[in-house]
Amino acid sequence: MDSIIQSESVFSVVDLMIGACRDRVSQSVVSDFVIGFCLNKGLVLEGLRVLGKIRVYGIDLNSLDCCNALLEGLVKMGEVNLGWCLCAATVRSNVSMNLNSWGLVVQLLCKRGKLDNAVKLVNSGVYSGFIYELIIDSYCKKGDFKAAFDLLNDMDCKNLRPDFSTYSSILDGACRYDEVVVIETIIRDMVEKKLLPVSPLFGYDSVIQKLCELGKAYAANMFFERARNLKIGIRDDSYDCMLKLLCKEGRGREAMEVFNMISEERITVKSDCYPAFAEIICTEEPSNEVEAMLKDLIDSGFVPCGSDLSKFVAAQCKQGRWKEAESMLSLVLEKGLMLDYLCCSLLVEHYCTCKQVDRGIALHDRVEKLGGNLDVTTYNTLLVGLFKERKIEEASRVFDYMRRKKVLNTCSYSIMVAGLSREKESRRAMQIHDEMLRVGLKPDKAIYKRLISRFL
Repeated sequence: MDSIIQSESVFSVVDLMIGACRDRVSQSVVSDFVIGFCLNKGLVLEGLRVLGKIRVYGIDLNSLDCCNALLEGLVKMGEVNLGWCLCAATVRSNVSMNLNSWGLVVQLLCKRGKLDNAVKLVNSGVYSGFIYELIIDSYCKKGDFKAAFDLLNDMDCKNLRPDFSTYSSILDGACRYDEVVVIETIIRDMVEKKLLPVSPLFGYDSVIQKLCELGKAYAANMFFERARNLKIGIRDDSYDCMLKLLCKEGRGREAMEVFNMISEERITVKSDCYPAFAEIICTEEPSNEVEAMLKDLIDSGFVPCGSDLSKFVAAQCKQGRWKEAESMLSLVLEKGLMLDYLCCSLLVEHYCTCKQVDRGIALHDRVEKLGGNLDVTTYNTLLVGLFKERKIEEASRVFDYMRRKKVLNTCSYSIMVAGLSREKESRRAMQIHDEMLRVGLKPDKAIYKRLISRFL
């Protein structure tokens, strides 16, 4: 099947397989198989398109598991509108939804913020511990703890025992909003139900790691800080979990604090947490602290992706941290990594503005060795600077590279023609003039008249 899909589109495969079937039952089975194949390969949208295709043939999707798998994929992708469309198609196909289906519907309602509708669904008799937890978690993220406690009590009335995950949702929300009373109430209840250790001296590591696994960063961080304040020894793998979760949640400042603890106390963590950390601190405001951390990580071989680093260096330039940006860029280029043209262009523009054209051409040469390029506006500024310092050959070399990279505009040609003419290089100026006309980049009439007057 893999080889067929690689050589043919999914739609072509569907057409062929359905065409080979003699009855509706076999056509439905084949359709379910193809959609299942797409889902196993992570091709959720392709699977949905296949569903649309088979409905053109008048074939309904009969497999509830297949419907649920499609819906789950859309929920994970955040495709709420498509999820609702699939729900409608499922109902029209007369496929009876099970509790898993309704759990996915509740997730769609929660993502849309329609928590009242989710509660109505529960009150109508469609519920499970998982569904209650989804709604409780959503209310807690909004800071509505009254609604969360009402649902918690409702679970007790229905003999649904809230587990660690359910309570941790309320605890995480309370920590997020600094609701001290709610925090202490939930911790007390969790201790009573033996979901937390009675003594804080035991079990903090397991609690922190369990909260990290559930993605409850605020609650995990609270226990982490409590353990450190009480001088309770925390295992290295708890630091590892905390750093990974904070990076995943995009909480750069807290991640940096944990990283400092790891560095200062020489804690051993798994190396796979460092790339994510390197990327998250690229989103922080440039500062001496952030820059030092980033350099240490790059020196250690944990280099963020080029786009993240480019944005960071560009942010340094925009803040006027030119020396720091130059140092960071130099370190990155030494590693053989090419950043995007924006940050390199900003530095070259700065050098030219400060009449440091030699530094501008030196940076360009390093960029050229890695096969990169600047933007056309910066190139034009560099050409002007080189001609001002009468560096004709270097200007010609840069212009040749601009040709190869196809980073040229009318202004580029005008600068070259005018500059070479001033230096009495009339033949070369005329050659570039003729090329300018040939490629259709002739300037407006006024500028063109000034250019050709130099040949008279």
